[in-house]
Amino acid sequence: MGMRVYYPNDLTDCGMQLYLQGDRDSAKQLGERMMELYEGCTHVVSLSSAAVAYMQRCFGSLFHNTTLHNDYRRFIGRCYDLSDFLVNVALYVPQGVVFPHSVAVMDHCSTSVDYHCSAHPDRRGLHEEPRWLLRAVDGLRLVEMEQQDVCCGYGGQFALQFTPISDYLARRKADNALSAGAEIIASTEMGCLFHLQSYIDKQGLRLRCMHVADILCQD
Repeated sequence: MGMRVYYPNDLTDCGMQLYLQGDRDSAKQLGERMMELYEGCTHVVSLSSAAVAYMQRCFGSLFHNTTLHNDYRRFIGRCYDLSDFLVNVALYVPQGVVFPHSVAVMDHCSTSVDYHCSAHPDRRGLHEEPRWLLRAVDGLRLVEMEQQDVCCGYGGQFALQFTPISDYLARRKADNALSAGAEIIASTEMGCLFHLQSYIDKQGLRLRCMHVADILCQD
C-alpha cells in the first residue's frame, strides 16, 4: 500500500491487564513506554481492538491533568484498530483475495462499547469495518450468529480465575457459530481468538478462529 511500516523490537504490553487488576502505577509506566515507542509515527495501528479501546477509555484516568496530558491526547488520536485504519484512513479495498468459507464475525464485547471510531463520531464501537472488508473477499459467505457481541469467556485473568464460567461462555459462542453454519469465527481481537481456539481444539469441533487480517492475506 506504499506505506513505511515501523515495528519496535522492544515493544511492550499496553498495560490493560494490569489496569484491570488495579495496578494503575504499573499500567501508567507501560502507557508511557507505549507513547515513547511510537512518538514519531503518523498512525499507530493494532491487531488488538481491545487494546485500542482500553487506551481510548482509560488513558485519560492515567494521564489527564499530568505532564503527559497533551502527549496522551495526541497519541490516542493516532491509534487505530487495523480494520478501522484500512477502511477509514487507508481507503483499502480488498482485491484478489479468495476465501471460500462461511465466516461469522465475533464483535469483541468491550470494543463494542469503548472503541471510538473517528470516522463515525456519532456512534461507539467497531462493527461495520471488519464486515465491510470481509464482504469484499471473493467466495466468502458472511453469516451472523446469535449473541455475537456477548463475551466469549476470555477477559484475561477472568479465564484463569473463573474457568468453569469461562468454558461455558466459550461453549455457547462455539455452539452459536456452528448453528449459524460458520466454518470460521473471525474477530479483531487476538486474545478472544486464542481462547476460543483452545476450547475448539479440546472439543474437536469443526471450527477455526482467524483474525480478520489473516483472512485478508489469503489468495
